[in-house]
Amino acid sequence: MEELLIALRARGGERNADVIIVSCCTLGDAADYVRITFPASRVLILVTKADPDHLAMAAKTQADGYLMVHDVTEATLDSTLQALMCGSVPMALPVASYLRERARSGGPAPSPHQPYFSPRERDVISLLLEGLSNRQIADKVGISLHSAKRHVSSVLSKVNSPSRTHFVARMLATDGHWAGGGERSTG
Repeated sequence: MEELLIALRARGGERNADVIIVSCCTLGDAADYVRITFPASRVLILVTKADPDHLAMAAKTQADGYLMVHDVTEATLDSTLQALMCGSVPMALPVASYLRERARSGGPAPSPHQPYFSPRERDVISLLLEGLSNRQIADKVGISLHSAKRHVSSVLSKVNSPSRTHFVARMLATDGHWAGGGERSTG
């Protein structure tokens, strides 16, 4: 991840790559971090193996497309990138099959009204509900003030809330459920 940020700074700070490719096996929440940090960029997940664990990791990400590593050729990468740029969701057959089987088996599916929150955002949500300021959130979570502000802004944006006060009032009024349905994702 650090290499990506260094490369973008070398380009003059421009942070609008069309597509960012991330491995499903990247440690931590790299795909989610990319999604938050580069919201205008499309995220392509490279799935390294077709076993259930790797497919589950890939399915958990908020990606715009999926490609199996063993399928990568110049032609498949080109067609996948073109599909992404046209607004399609390219998906490798093993990923599509995994998601279909999960849906058929009644596995948990995210509510269409429930936004996805990264683990860090879930931490921030619980601290927002405690009434903490950005500085207090930063100190409590061990991140910079800028990062805390970015996470708060991301949370508010995802739920279309104009302010943290509105967000907290809405959460308290709905007993921790979004007005559109689904439970909040605070851990």
